[in-house]
Amino acid sequence: MKYYISMVSIRDTEVTLLEMVQPFDANSIGRLFGGRILEWIANVGTVATVKFSRGPTVLAYMDRHFFLAPAFIGDSITLKARVEYVGRSSMETYIEAVRRHGGDQVIMTMTTAAYVAVDDYGQPRLIRNELKPNPDELMIYNNARSRYEARKSKIVNRREERYNVNDPTENLRWRVESNRWVTPQDAFMSNMVSAGRLLAWIDNIAASLASEYAKSVVVTGSIDDTVFYSPIRTGEIVKIAVGISYVGKTSLETLIHVTTEDAYGNVKRVCTAYYTYIAIDDKGKPQPVPQYQPANDYERKLFEEGARRKMLRDEEIKRLKESMIIK
Repeated sequence: MKYYISMVSIRDTEVTLLEMVQPFDANSIGRLFGGRILEWIANVGTVATVKFSRGPTVLAYMDRHFFLAPAFIGDSITLKARVEYVGRSSMETYIEAVRRHGGDQVIMTMTTAAYVAVDDYGQPRLIRNELKPNPDELMIYNNARSRYEARKSKIVNRREERYNVNDPTENLRWRVESNRWVTPQDAFMSNMVSAGRLLAWIDNIAASLASEYAKSVVVTGSIDDTVFYSPIRTGEIVKIAVGISYVGKTSLETLIHVTTEDAYGNVKRVCTAYYTYIAIDDKGKPQPVPQYQPANDYERKLFEEGARRKMLRDEEIKRLKESMIIK
């Protein structure tokens, strides 16, 4: 078989997805669900990487990102993704979502992520296209290469971690779990589940628990770094467990643990992550949530760690504002 190698610039890899916020995409006050925008983000990243690598890809790592602005029914959302650096099988990708209403344009969120090119069996495959940045793209390329190098230390034990299926939410009082059978309509390419579909499932369950605790509508505030250890295939059963790990004045942090089980009873870990939610009133303004008192040593440990994570998130948001990325 002969392979033809193409050399393209970063700009040439960019793809755009346009979505309109419909009533079924929104909560009770007409605000776009976090799970829906997450689904769109993962999907546009998948399209960009599939196009560049000429075959199936899976989401391997998503960096922490914040939801900077809401969207409402009737708004138009433009999602863009581009490949910024390429390894043997992985692609460093930048993704952003912009809300458009009339003549106004507002960045809703931006993130970087790593996708891996895989074959029909879910195994990494060699990417034969070559990314050749233009002179004005060298800074983007070098920053993406730095992310690629930094990720290696974060996922060095990835194969072992996929079998670490112990559920860290089990001893939490505020906890919920949901099981879902994966059908062909959940797959994006081949027999593997769409990353966007998985993120939508996670957000839906986590937001439900956060809303129950807060006794109000909640919106997705941020998602911490997430490593995806195993792909999910059609016919498997996915278990999503969510527990509340930290509560602030108007926000809640949820601990999420996802595993998948095949027809033979083999269980693998998909991901473990922290999603933060903000309680809002009927006008969309943040409102206080009930105080949370840890009841045992494990809850106290998670609560203290959650307080430190909140400080890091607050510092990062502050840096974004100071750099004028958001106003």
